[in-house]
Amino acid sequence: MTDRIEQVRAHIGAFNRRDVDAVVGSFASDVEWWPLRSATEGPYRGHDGIREWFADTAEQFEYIRATVDELREQGDAVVASGELHVKGRQSGASIDQPITWVFRFAGDKVVWGKSYTDPDEAAAALARS
Repeated sequence: MTDRIEQVRAHIGAFNRRDVDAVVGSFASDVEWWPLRSATEGPYRGHDGIREWFADTAEQFEYIRATVDELREQGDAVVASGELHVKGRQSGASIDQPITWVFRFAGDKVVWGKSYTDPDEAAAALARS
């Protein structure tokens, strides 16, 4: 496995443990992160944005956990496919959502990332860049 794949694996593990500092450390200081749902109009930006994203997810979900079935490197990106498991804090509804994440790297840091519910949309986004 490549270092970037191992980094994404570690990133997702840190996300599942709710280890904010470890997740922030995997991102560049000017990262742009597009989760499935956002409390903002656009992406979360920078380390402060990632911390805000963690706070927003804690507010929205009783729990949130990612499982990964496949990781592959494609150019300067790592594509992770799996499921996002959440339970809404207000609704109490549990959802298991198939998901594909794209993590774009510069050096050893993630500089851009986006979550997709449609793997074909993720593949098309990679093809355009």
